[in-house]
Amino acid sequence: MCVSSGCHAGEAAAIRAGQSDSIAYSKVFAAILEEAGIKVDFISAPHGRKRRMFLDGVIALDCCASPIWRQAPGEGAVQLFSDAFHHSPEHYVFKKGQVIPIPTPEALRKLRVAKVRGFNYQYEDYFGSTVEVRDMEDVLDMLVAGRAQVGMINQQDFYRRMRLRPRMLELGEAHYIADLRVRVHKDHADFLPAINEAIARLQKRGVISAILQEVSISGEEAKPQKTVAVKVSESSSPGFQLAWRAILQEANIRPEFVDMPEERKRRMFTNGEIMLDCCTAPMWRVRPEEVSAQLWSDTFYLTREQYVFRAGEVREIVKPEDLLQLRVAVVTGFEYEDRPFFGVAVEGRDLSDVLKLLAADRADVGIISNVDFYTMTKDQPDTFELGGIRIRAQQKIRVHRAQAHLLPRINAAITRLNRDGILVELLEGNGADNLSAQE
Repeated sequence: MCVSSGCHAGEAAAIRAGQSDSIAYSKVFAAILEEAGIKVDFISAPHGRKRRMFLDGVIALDCCASPIWRQAPGEGAVQLFSDAFHHSPEHYVFKKGQVIPIPTPEALRKLRVAKVRGFNYQYEDYFGSTVEVRDMEDVLDMLVAGRAQVGMINQQDFYRRMRLRPRMLELGEAHYIADLRVRVHKDHADFLPAINEAIARLQKRGVISAILQEVSISGEEAKPQKTVAVKVSESSSPGFQLAWRAILQEANIRPEFVDMPEERKRRMFTNGEIMLDCCTAPMWRVRPEEVSAQLWSDTFYLTREQYVFRAGEVREIVKPEDLLQLRVAVVTGFEYEDRPFFGVAVEGRDLSDVLKLLAADRADVGIISNVDFYTMTKDQPDTFELGGIRIRAQQKIRVHRAQAHLLPRINAAITRLNRDGILVELLEGNGADNLSAQE
């Protein structure tokens, strides 16, 4: 993983969009943005976190929701909605043979309702007892297990999930027709006309309905993927290695890890000796020979690259010129575009050396991600202290073009792991409370 503040302005201007965990709606969302001429970086994260990221302006666009589902405190003040691109019947769902009539919302007061954590529901005020779960798969499992009596799901999603994993379930009556829209942060209100025009054109040409129909009848998701063996890089970030292993396992890729100094790994990737590389951001891999060899996965996590100091010695650094009088601990092989502003660059082999150089008073400041800081300092919490945020970096998997066929399964693995909150849990670990508080 490399660090570059020279991309600070570009990173601030990058448009980030929330990745839908529905394959069908993800394809529709991508088609709308392409038609509107809006280039985005997709961010895959659990529902609750995506909503917080939108609220904070970290995500500018999100899909696909009805306004009635986005009424948490503060959301109304920052969101705008596109025209509806699809009307989706939302049904009650029950264990097979145990359908319960629900003529009015008041009937829900006597039932145990399975709900997805981070979702808002139209009749939530009428729910009796609730069982909160991670995702829609868990909702269906709770019903089959008898731990809940009713759930809510859209019709298309129900039939897709039943095709992939048949269960003793059946739909009840439709209780709501959801008007699905693109959500736009008010800071980016200028995107709304282009998005609405794109929706109108796609609807007129029948593109949206065709996408939804194609995904509905496709059996591609159900085909098991054979395990493939690939030579991959060991992450130079100890905080990311667990997440990297989880992505590979979920994608059914058997890795042959290569642990080399950062600069050597970069050469090996360019030469095709390493086929997958983690974890880094496109703005840190811009050498011409790299650009011609690499493809990028979806974003699986958004890090904060921050200054780190000895405890009690934090300094305010708001611009590169503030580094001119400081000794800066750096990792050999990492790129720092603001390096000309470093008073003295003190080289270390890896991120642990950055902290050792600080502790030994051989450097005044280092640069580290929030994930690595909490991973590497949890056993010595009073030794180091984080300073300000330099940049936010979109962490992705780098795929050699010779293995381009692996990209869809890697992206699908990222979507599943983030939908279930697994990557956040692995990356943030015991520091989760600290990390979430600073998002």
